[in-house]
Amino acid sequence: MRFLSLNIKDCLGCSDLRVSFPQSNSVHVLLYKPMGQEQARDTVNVAVTPVAQAIQLLCTRTFPDAESLERLPLLKVGRGSVSLRFQVLQPTPSEEDSDSDSDLDLEPSTSAQARVRLEERKKRHEAARNPKKIFVIEKEVMVERRFDDPQSLDWVTFTVNGGEILKWQLDEFHAQFFEDPQYSSIHLWDLQHRCAGNWLQIIRADGNGYKNFQTPGNPFEIFAKLFVRKELGEEDLVCKLAESCITVNEAVLRSERLFVMQVFNHVRRIFEYITMKQYTVWFLVPGAQGPQSLTEEDLHFDLRNVRTSIRIAGDNRNIFWTQSDHNIQDLLMVSFQLALSSIAKQSVLIISHLDKLADFVTWQFVTASYMNKIYARGPTDSKWVCKRYLQRIVEMAQANCIIVLIEYPSFLSFLFDERHVIKCKRQPDKESWDVKVASAESSESRLEILNSALGSVAPATPQE
Repeated sequence: MRFLSLNIKDCLGCSDLRVSFPQSNSVHVLLYKPMGQEQARDTVNVAVTPVAQAIQLLCTRTFPDAESLERLPLLKVGRGSVSLRFQVLQPTPSEEDSDSDSDLDLEPSTSAQARVRLEERKKRHEAARNPKKIFVIEKEVMVERRFDDPQSLDWVTFTVNGGEILKWQLDEFHAQFFEDPQYSSIHLWDLQHRCAGNWLQIIRADGNGYKNFQTPGNPFEIFAKLFVRKELGEEDLVCKLAESCITVNEAVLRSERLFVMQVFNHVRRIFEYITMKQYTVWFLVPGAQGPQSLTEEDLHFDLRNVRTSIRIAGDNRNIFWTQSDHNIQDLLMVSFQLALSSIAKQSVLIISHLDKLADFVTWQFVTASYMNKIYARGPTDSKWVCKRYLQRIVEMAQANCIIVLIEYPSFLSFLFDERHVIKCKRQPDKESWDVKVASAESSESRLEILNSALGSVAPATPQE
C-alpha cells in the first residue's frame, strides 16, 4: 500500500489542508512542537497531529462511531470531512521464487572454485532474505469520510480506479482494504497448522509403500466400520471427555506460548538494533533461583508473572521496567509495536507519544555540544556523542514493508537531511494547525534555537 495524498476540510483544526506524501518512503515522520502537557489517560490511543488523526479516522477502527469520535477534541460533529487517496500494490514474483535450484553445484570443481561458488551462494541467500521487491499498482482508491451528517458518521464513500461511487460502512471498507492488528488471529492460524490433522486420515487403509493404498472389499463398508464402536459407560464418557479437553487445552497453551516467545525474540532483536546494541531486554519468570529467562523447552509459565528486564550490554543485573529510564521505556514500547505489526502483517501503524524520548535526545545533544566545546577542542580529542534513535526507528520500520507514521515532538530530529518530513505547527489559538512537507533540517541549524538558553555551543557528534 502507498499513500498519495490526504485532504482535511473544515475539521481537525484545518480549514482546507492537502498533504502529498513523499513517494520514496513508506515511513512518514511527522514533526511537531510539544505543548508541554501530559496526555490524558483516556486519550492515549489518540494521535496528536491532524494528519495522523485523519489517518486514524480512515485507516483504523479507533473511531468507528459517534461515541468514539467524542474523544477527538479538534473534531466537531456536524461539519468537515477527511479524504485519502492511496494505491494498493502487488509484488511481482522474484527470480529466486521461480528458480529454487539455481544455486546447485552439479559440476566438479577445484577447492578454489568451490569457495567462489560458496561465496556467491551466500550472497544470493542474503539477497533472498532481504529482497527489494518490485511492486506494481493493483488499484487506486479514493475514500472520503464526512462528519456533517450525524446519521452517517460510521459510513464512507469511495471509488476504485475512478469508477462508480460506493458507500459502505467503515467496518466493511476497512475489512476490504486494511489488515487489522488483531494479534489473536495468529493463535488460530497457528492452531490450524500445528494442532489440526488432515481429516482424510480418519479413513484408515492398508498402505503399500508411501502412496499405493490397498482397500480390498467395499470402501464404503470400511468407512462405515469406523463408526461402529462399543457403547461407553457414564464414567468412561466423562474420562474420555476430560482427556480430550486436557489434550486440546495443552495444545492451545503450547501454541500461545510459542507465539509469545516468537514476539519476545522479535522485540529483543528490534530493541537491540534501535539502541545500537547498548541495551538488551530479557523476559523472566519466577524460579527456584529467582527470576529466570524463558526458554522454548519450558512453555508452562504464567503470562502474568513475566517480568521485563532491561539490561545494559555486558551487565547481568536485572533493571525492571519501572526502574528503567523513561526514554528506554519508550524505545521498548516502540519495539513491541513494530514487532506485533510485522508478525500480524498490519497495514498501517501509527507510533505516537514519544515525548520523553524526544526530551532525552534533545538535552543529550545540547549537553554533548556544550561538553565538546569545553573539553574536545582539538581534532584528536574524544568527542561526546548523541544517539540517532529516531533514525534507527525509521530504518527498522522500513524493513516491515508496511506504512508507518511516526509522530515526533521535536524539530531536532537527527534524521538525514535528504529525508522529507511532514511538519505540523500548532497555532497560538491551540485549535488550528499549519502543516507542510519539507526536508528535514540539519541538527546544527536547529541548535541555534537553543543558543539563547545555554549560550553559544559547538555542534555535537551524532552517533549512527
